[in-house]
Amino acid sequence: MLGNVQCNFPSLSLDSNTKNPLIGHCFSIEQPICTGDSSSIVGPLRAIRGATAQAVYGDMEDTAHIFIFYLPNTRFQYNSVRQEILIKILKEVGSDTEVGWDNGGRYVQSAIDNIWSIRLDIRTDALNWLNPQNRNTGSLITTVGTLYQLEDKSIEPETLSELQTITLSNALEHLKNLSYFLSYANGGYIGPLFIEGYEYTQNRLHPIQTSCAVALAFETTPIEQLCSSWVTVDSDLKLYMECFPAFERMMQNLTWRETIDFTLTQYFQATRPGMPWQVVASATGAALERLSYTILVEEESDTNKKADFELLFDTFDKQGKRNRADKRWKMDDEYKKTDGKYLSWTGIRLSLLLERIGLVADTNPDNIQSFLNIRNDAVHPRVSIMTIEQRWKFIK
Repeated sequence: MLGNVQCNFPSLSLDSNTKNPLIGHCFSIEQPICTGDSSSIVGPLRAIRGATAQAVYGDMEDTAHIFIFYLPNTRFQYNSVRQEILIKILKEVGSDTEVGWDNGGRYVQSAIDNIWSIRLDIRTDALNWLNPQNRNTGSLITTVGTLYQLEDKSIEPETLSELQTITLSNALEHLKNLSYFLSYANGGYIGPLFIEGYEYTQNRLHPIQTSCAVALAFETTPIEQLCSSWVTVDSDLKLYMECFPAFERMMQNLTWRETIDFTLTQYFQATRPGMPWQVVASATGAALERLSYTILVEEESDTNKKADFELLFDTFDKQGKRNRADKRWKMDDEYKKTDGKYLSWTGIRLSLLLERIGLVADTNPDNIQSFLNIRNDAVHPRVSIMTIEQRWKFIK
């Protein structure tokens, strides 16, 4: 019995697995997986044990003025020094007299729309844990994030009516998108393990109170399995964070959402240290192939260009379309190799993609064909004569 609500105790099935919701006082688990239960020999006590992907305090539709969330293994913040500095103020014991200051860590912040902003704080102890020289393994919460609407945190009672609120479910949707966005920078999956929503009140003794919270089992890549991220010492995370609003708009599109999910998986395969060239080549090829269709066809607004691009993706067992594709694309010397032959449709798709995203210098037909040969060698018996060093050169 919790508060005035009696928690519904699930009846375990024969396979010791149930997904009936557990609902208690200000607390719920929508899909618990029960792995066992036990009863007390003294009194009517009974307990269950198990797991869940999400547990909620309050309700997912409860609102808050500000949300605090916690991220694990945020190595991208360790790798980049181009962030704002957190200052740790040292005060005399028993008084407010400042006696010095120290470097307390780093933070980066950026607006996500006209009202809401995100800030990511990482302190020195977390930075030390992320240092590769310490050879840590597993996972640790390293960054405290804030989803907020005002830079000035001093909220006055008379201004409460002017503040915006969003629901816990809406905040979670923002942070799920942020997880994809930051995972790409981190070289592995990260996501908030706990989110807590706060409401400001007119009670000066208790000006802020927890209104809702959710504990989550987000997929987290252990620190020793993180991939080689593109983030370096000189990377400007603030500029990267400014891309997040555009990324959120992309995630509203089902095609892009599925493409990003697939491409991230392939990207992590291709950039994980120690992976053999066969895995890296096939993962890279799969990611590029998926991106080429999304960018060249799904994103193309010009109907004539879109029809031309679609010919490159719709040529199998359709002689008429193959002839049209050849006539449209295999008449341009831009796609002709030094042996006088044209790139395959796959090669032309790759060349067009590289040009569209700005990698014009990489569109040499011979280099593209070499990469395609390597990718084919990765999934079929080897046919091309090439050293390991040459393979890695074209893959990278």
